[in-house]
Amino acid sequence: MSSSSILIIDDEPDNFDAIEALLSSESYQLHYASCGEDAISALEKFAPDVILLDVMMPSLDGFEVCRRIKLMSQWQGVPIIMVTALSGKEDLARCLAAGADDFVNKPVNGLELRARVNSMLRIKKQSDRIQSFSKLQRNNIHSLANNLNEIRLDLAVGFPNEFNSPLSILSDNIGHLKQNIEHLSLPATLQLLESSERSVSNLHTLTQKFWFYLKLIVDTPTPNHTDRSIPKFIFEAILTTRSAQLPKPNHHTCEVEDVTLAVNVDLAEWIFNELLDYVLDRYQANLFLKIHGQVIDNAFHLSLSSLQLNNQTASSSEISSFIQFNTPTDENPELAIGLKIVKKIVEIYDGIFLMSSGDRDEITFYLTLPLVPNSLPTIAEQLAVNTVSHQS
Repeated sequence: MSSSSILIIDDEPDNFDAIEALLSSESYQLHYASCGEDAISALEKFAPDVILLDVMMPSLDGFEVCRRIKLMSQWQGVPIIMVTALSGKEDLARCLAAGADDFVNKPVNGLELRARVNSMLRIKKQSDRIQSFSKLQRNNIHSLANNLNEIRLDLAVGFPNEFNSPLSILSDNIGHLKQNIEHLSLPATLQLLESSERSVSNLHTLTQKFWFYLKLIVDTPTPNHTDRSIPKFIFEAILTTRSAQLPKPNHHTCEVEDVTLAVNVDLAEWIFNELLDYVLDRYQANLFLKIHGQVIDNAFHLSLSSLQLNNQTASSSEISSFIQFNTPTDENPELAIGLKIVKKIVEIYDGIFLMSSGDRDEITFYLTLPLVPNSLPTIAEQLAVNTVSHQS
């Protein structure tokens, strides 16, 4: 632990020697300035925890030096002990009026000096803790204000459009039923009810995403060393589950390296599910779906593209060059709720999230996520260790 810094300001070097002798039993760093001007200019260099200031000095007296230091915001919290031969009440009142925190009379008593210095150092430590806490609170308030502004902007610009679509369908269906209930056939009525049911389901999904997004903004999770996920395994599971939704086998590929990400598995699943959802919702029969993930420069790079093909037998090299040509270079400021969640999760892990949209429903997502450091075990290694321990 570093020792406390004491700055002694006195025009008489002998007085400094005397104070140095009185404080020799303490492990303080003692600094000396022979005048107020030198002391003020050297505050940054000495960074004092306590200042011992002589009152009677030429040029700037101790009262003026004290006032000037206390006017400097960076040094207001540093206690100043006035060292003075003056003992009248008016003189002591002047010390306090100048901003002094304490004073000792000359000739200085060693026991009294050490006690007052120790007392001021305790006050300084308490002041530092308060300042640190205050700074932390200001940062938290600033962060919360930014989060609230982000939520307010989303509520004002993006989210209403997403909620309005299923609400409009529900409203139109209900209005149509009320006006034509007596003339509608059973199949037409069932069709309207099925359409309304889908809108209710969409609203339920949007609401869930909305609350999850708010949670990410207000209570952002912190990455930790236990975060693990395998993108290849997650994509294979998703594609198997959604095989009925996928395009023909020769119209999609999934090439993802077998690596372990330093990303919470639930959040990783959310990212990949949401990106695939967004693409499949807009998928057309003449599009080619390509999922490609690989390690570049110690990070996992994923591209998920829905590409327009002039013919169904385009070569792999043609597809690769098309993806490179369409690599996203800018972020879309009006992302849907689900994509805002993806963007937020990627930001939590200090990754990059980009999106580009071309003509005819062509979409490309590009993102990066961190890998598990080499010094930490992967999921496979952890499972192997657990298996051996269990068998033992």
